[in-house]
Amino acid sequence: MASAACAKDYSVDYGIETSTDSDAGSTVCPYGVCRVKVDKLNLTIIIFLSRDDLGHARIQIEGKPGCCFFELGARSQGIAPSNPPPKLRFFTGAAAQGLLYFQNEPAGNLYLGFHLD
Repeated sequence: MASAACAKDYSVDYGIETSTDSDAGSTVCPYGVCRVKVDKLNLTIIIFLSRDDLGHARIQIEGKPGCCFFELGARSQGIAPSNPPPKLRFFTGAAAQGLLYFQNEPAGNLYLGFHLD
């Protein structure tokens, strides 16, 4: 997690639900790369957000082997921080390889809210 807030930081509220448990929280992130460890679920949310392009962010989730992918086996998902989707579904399985897509199993949902003040 990030340290004390600075003018160059933003905050993010997150919620994660899986089939076995859930967790939620809020943290302060620096622009660039932010890693949010969710120890309770053994997952890490990685947010790529540049101060130069506040309209676009890229989200990744890391966890146990085989986790975590988004729709169609994508390793990351692009979102608009000012209007993030209500939830991002993530899956376990395998990444897409060329034109070959694998049927991945649902692992959970990620909810994000950004405060870019």
